[in-house]
Amino acid sequence: MKTMTWRIAMSIACACSAVLLACGNPSRESVRKAQAEGTPIPGVDPGTAVKPPFDVRGEAEGLLLVWYDERGESHLANQRTEIPEARRASVRVDALELPPDQRLEPDFVYVADLRAPGKDGAYPVRKVPRESFEAALPSAPKTPQGDTLAADHASSSEVIIYGASWCGACKQAARFFTQKGVPFVEKDIEKEPGARGEMLAKAEAQGVRTNGIPVIDVRGTLLGGFNAARIEQLLARP
Repeated sequence: MKTMTWRIAMSIACACSAVLLACGNPSRESVRKAQAEGTPIPGVDPGTAVKPPFDVRGEAEGLLLVWYDERGESHLANQRTEIPEARRASVRVDALELPPDQRLEPDFVYVADLRAPGKDGAYPVRKVPRESFEAALPSAPKTPQGDTLAADHASSSEVIIYGASWCGACKQAARFFTQKGVPFVEKDIEKEPGARGEMLAKAEAQGVRTNGIPVIDVRGTLLGGFNAARIEQLLARP
């Protein structure tokens, strides 16, 4: 009787172990393979197929395109052909010019498969929980802490960097100003209420294009992208 009870207990334990292994976090290799093939990543919410309030077709020019390499690091592209073929299956897409009432809620992102368009000529797009999407990036860089001044010092700042946590060029700009000892504030246009509208209002007033980030306000002059030489010129002005 004791032997039978022991065998039953062992069988249950083995079954539970199998379930736990099946439900564990996906391996790095499985993530990379799924990303390359454009297939669902085990244990990660694949999102829902949607039609975003902007067209994703052709070269997808004029949109914010963010692709990720095999290390999970983000890169900006101006058009589809700038993205390596192996990385086109899961590309973050957005349109910065959308009005607030058409914006996607901060907890979600649009992810497009830019490998081949559908019958209507548009590329398939999914609405994916931000947390799930970031979990699928095995070595996604983290937002540096301590590189910027606190937001409550904004009134004394000479520079405002409008960007997002995943933006490598935004981090590069932050490091530049830190090394120069120039006070600055970072505003995340995806997460901070009003940051995107503030940036777009300034851009419209100065005729600056905002199809990419960072957008940097240097003493009242707005710049699209990070240009160290141009920024130094503006900082040198009295």
